[in-house]
Amino acid sequence: MSSEGSSESSRPPALYLNGLTLAGLALALVSLVTILFLVLIDVFAVRAKPYFGIFAYLIFPAVMILGLLIVPLGMLLERRRRRRRAPEAIPPLPRIDLNVPAHRNAVGLLLGFTALFLVLSSVGGYRAYQFSDSVTFCGEACHSVMKPEYTAYRLSPHARVPCVECHVGPGAT
Repeated sequence: MSSEGSSESSRPPALYLNGLTLAGLALALVSLVTILFLVLIDVFAVRAKPYFGIFAYLIFPAVMILGLLIVPLGMLLERRRRRRRAPEAIPPLPRIDLNVPAHRNAVGLLLGFTALFLVLSSVGGYRAYQFSDSVTFCGEACHSVMKPEYTAYRLSPHARVPCVECHVGPGAT
């Protein structure tokens, strides 16, 4: 056995192998799956569901971003904890060499997922804005105390005009 093989096995565990980082990853993953599930329900629903939109486009994306922010925080805290325990044993920061195909592929994958995440976040943000301008949001979710007014609105000729036309003003459309 060569000395390289033994040094490889004596490496400390990766910085992402700690409770806080794994909890952040789990939170982000569960939020992502929930967002996808709720968006599918929203797309294929026959009738608008106001609370689905609130959770799918506002709450769960914020929870997912929180989870993604917890990941590097957990890694940073783990690095500091290791430095306090044994300053000589702390591994150096990783080196990224784009001449190494594995590094280049990892950076490309990270940039691709980041671009996809930003595009989907933009679409989701616009969708959240549209939803907050909808009659369903105003009448069923936001102003639920105004149920009698909302019922009268739906049964009147006024129902042809969205709430935001008169009460809020023009938005992103």
